Amino acid sequence: MPGTAAQRHNRRMDPLHTVLLTVGLFAFTFLSPGPNLLVVVQASLAAGRTAGAMTGLGVATGDALYSGLGLFGMATLITAGGALFTFIQMLGGAYLAWYGWRLLRGSGTHGLPVASAPQPVAGWRHFRRGLCTDLANPQTVLFFAGIFSVTLRPDTPPWAKATAWLALVAASLLWRVLLCHLFSRPLVRRAYLRCQRALECLAGAGLALFGLRLAYEGWTRR
Repeated sequence: MPGTAAQRHNRRMDPLHTVLLTVGLFAFTFLSPGPNLLVVVQASLAAGRTAGAMTGLGVATGDALYSGLGLFGMATLITAGGALFTFIQMLGGAYLAWYGWRLLRGSGTHGLPVASAPQPVAGWRHFRRGLCTDLANPQTVLFFAGIFSVTLRPDTPPWAKATAWLALVAASLLWRVLLCHLFSRPLVRRAYLRCQRALECLAGAGLALFGLRLAYEGWTRR
């Protein structure tokens, strides 16, 4: 029957639609001026492409962890814990506020090489900074859980869920790589060096305010 054939065709197309819709919804967040964007751009401008890439890898790793928790229904478990969620939120807010204060004080990049080939140790420091920045906001897991609640259904096959998760992580990583390539270009970095202090103050203020808001929300929800 034609109707039955069309239904079978739609069922076959559902997994692909799931993957595309998941990545599409996530992509809307790419241009949001949040701490993840700020920390990747700042590292790329101040210390070059490798630093930006390692920072972006850290952010993407955090996205992988939080989206995995959201995919497997752990968001409810985390938020139901109450005290755990509050602790993570306050600790993350304190970290972002501290890092933003370092930038405002002008010490955020003093230890980072401006040369085109940073030392490997510095690279892992950037990775840790990107990971901590992403994990600092536990509400991210709720965001991913919200995406999956829209794009996944109870009958979605496991391989489609895994593919959607992998596509989301790949999109996160590719976006951060694109950012670090754009903002580590010599022309862009030379322009940055001319107004480095002002831009670091702007990034520091943004990170500090976001961190203070997170910590305040965690404190008031105790």
